[in-house]
Amino acid sequence: MTPKHITVVPASTKAGREAIRALLKSGTNAKIRGIYRDTAKAPADFSSDVNFEAVKGDVATGAGLDFSSSDAVFYIPPATYDGQDQGEWARQSSGNVKTALEKAPSVQRLLILSALGSQNDRDIGVLRINHIADELLKHSVPDVIIVRPSFFFEDWAPLIETAKEDPPYITSWVAPADHHIPMVSVKDVGETCADKLLHGSGGKPSPYYYKHFGPRLYSTKDIQKAVEGASEKKVEVRLVEKKDLGEFFGQYLPEVYVPEFVEMTLSGLPGGITTKDFDYDENTARGKVDFEDIVKEWLQG
Repeated sequence: MTPKHITVVPASTKAGREAIRALLKSGTNAKIRGIYRDTAKAPADFSSDVNFEAVKGDVATGAGLDFSSSDAVFYIPPATYDGQDQGEWARQSSGNVKTALEKAPSVQRLLILSALGSQNDRDIGVLRINHIADELLKHSVPDVIIVRPSFFFEDWAPLIETAKEDPPYITSWVAPADHHIPMVSVKDVGETCADKLLHGSGGKPSPYYYKHFGPRLYSTKDIQKAVEGASEKKVEVRLVEKKDLGEFFGQYLPEVYVPEFVEMTLSGLPGGITTKDFDYDENTARGKVDFEDIVKEWLQG
């Protein structure tokens, strides 16, 4: 049965936003509740839709996590950057979601946005947030679906923005330059998640796990080629070697979280624990959006 009411939390996330957009365009007239710490973050085109409701809520405290009247819930476990241990944070936030689900017997389907490699309990760095959430919630409702996407194309935007500078260059942590990794557009992920929320897993046993990749695997050389094609310029690649990852992430993150982001990155490089999952199998959704399409939007839009 198609759900009549779906809750997305936190709705301000990239995947949450794209899933809501796809749900509102689905033609099902399902009512969508987006939970935000700040409801002002709800996009205007969502708020103007009669089938959408933005409500205030917080996974950190559990306040406002009202799933009553919902048939399905989409949970996107967030990271924290306030100094708290990521493992403690994951148990706290996902525990609050579990409590809210227990108070809402109407919820029959839960979709969790996880991550490639989250089945591992070690050597995945910050992705342990996803491992903990998956384990804590995998039996919380009758129908649990866990999607494990690869790296998002959209996370490359700041590393490619420098192609507009003089001289143009990009930075890449995918080393060596011919090492291929799976990547995917958050738009594709959002559309697939909307479909799973509406239609389920096709009768597969719960919990059902599936991976989500783009049309193909990508290397730094592929990224460079895409940027050069979109910018119509020769672009230098500044490769971040393994030994320099700590310094690289230290530019963007509080020091306490740098080691976990280094470990997560290493998990996808040669010899890393998640590389064994870099295959398209019967439980892999293949996206339609290619990296080149995204780069053109960034550099030419």
